[in-house]
Amino acid sequence: MDFLGVDCVRRKLVGAFVLWLAAATGAFASPDKEELFRQLQVRAEAGVAIAQYNLGMFYNNGIGTSENPEAAFQWFEKAARAGDWLGSYKVGCYYAGQFGDVVKPDAEKALSYKLEAAQAGYVLAQHDVAISYARRGAYEEAFKWWQAAAGQGDLTALVMLSQAYGQGRGVEKSPAKAYEHLLIVIRLVPESQSGELEPLLGDLRKQLDTKAITDAEQAAKAWSPLPTELTMRAREGIREAISVAQSQLIHP
Repeated sequence: MDFLGVDCVRRKLVGAFVLWLAAATGAFASPDKEELFRQLQVRAEAGVAIAQYNLGMFYNNGIGTSENPEAAFQWFEKAARAGDWLGSYKVGCYYAGQFGDVVKPDAEKALSYKLEAAQAGYVLAQHDVAISYARRGAYEEAFKWWQAAAGQGDLTALVMLSQAYGQGRGVEKSPAKAYEHLLIVIRLVPESQSGELEPLLGDLRKQLDTKAITDAEQAAKAWSPLPTELTMRAREGIREAISVAQSQLIHP
């Protein structure tokens, strides 16, 4: 498996976008979506950044209105300009070509916008920025952002950290650290997939003495994800939209 290949382990942690869809399809009771859309629109047009981002998500996903990527992008841009980091991330996604031909793909703009969100602590942005740097051969920068995303529990980032430590790419080679992070990955993936990682785990174990194995296993056992406030906000999904729409926020 090469440095950017994650064929054996796909991302299993639920991202903000998935949570949005789950919430929008009835994961919990919610008010009339069309009325919620109208309430968000009033606040967004008044310049409230958090409402602008959420209105963009409604247009993006067709909640309470028809899907309209063009309108979604416009509201994400407004939210980003007003300092909403989730809005910045979505603008970056559009420039990365993730939502059709609404805007001409621009890798530099995509990285710039996503980097803003990554620096603010958003896990999906950190993951994407790491991938962008790795593709450019900037492995030390990639490692930095994989490490940040992994600390929040991003599965792909944990896999990449294990590979980076195992290969000494972007960081000093450390079979012990590679082993530790692979153990964490095995904790997170479904049991049906963990078996695919056992040969890799065995290869790393052969490179370690008993103490190194014990230390790595204890570190992996003690590990727990620490999502940032921005990541937790993104995971609120439509619940945030409901809160914003029902609030008295009508001014930026």
